[in-house]
Amino acid sequence: MASVEKMISYAISKWHKVGYSMGPKRLGPNFLDCSSFVYYALIAGGFLAKNHPIGNTETLFKLNGTVLEEVYDYKNVRRGDIFIRGYEGYSSGAYGHTGIFLEKDKIIHCNASNNTVTINGCDSYISSFLRRKRSANERYFRPVIRVTNFSKAFKVKDEKWRGICQADCNVRAKPSTSSQIVALYKKGDVIYYDEVWEGGGYRWISYIGYSGKRRFVAYRDMNFNSWISFK
Repeated sequence: MASVEKMISYAISKWHKVGYSMGPKRLGPNFLDCSSFVYYALIAGGFLAKNHPIGNTETLFKLNGTVLEEVYDYKNVRRGDIFIRGYEGYSSGAYGHTGIFLEKDKIIHCNASNNTVTINGCDSYISSFLRRKRSANERYFRPVIRVTNFSKAFKVKDEKWRGICQADCNVRAKPSTSSQIVALYKKGDVIYYDEVWEGGGYRWISYIGYSGKRRFVAYRDMNFNSWISFK
């Protein structure tokens, strides 16, 4: 099973142990760059296959919705989350940077400034690398731990955000497709939610309706086929 701790164990094993290079040497073993460091960590943690190609910040963005899921507020960042600096579509080369959170306000990353893998926190120049505020130029992602038993629904996380329906979406009383349908969102409607659930083979966003009761809307299946976008 995939493990954040295995991912972090790999990351720490490279602390001051490799040099930094954006050239052909970036694939190791003696040199890495920011994105190859994160890719190898994801492989070590079991989130990517051992033979998965080593990409860059642009291909990391493309893992959102499959291997990664986006964290929309810095206050929700936790150990094992990944940051990407740079605008999606324009972050290649020196225009982007990435690394892993050891905890909120503490990152481990391979960086040109120190020419190696370093740990930076509030007492060691983290502000040189992160603003610690989500924006189009600084985004956060969480590696997805796949769950194979969907018989019992459970809450994945608290998250206050919004989803935009890309198709008509049923609102249900429980996080199950066999539960009662209590309302319908039409394509283009916006859903404001505060929790994310998993159950019955689906991921669900959840909110308290006008009735005062908690409601659930499925937004993707476990093969990552999605019908709600998040912006």
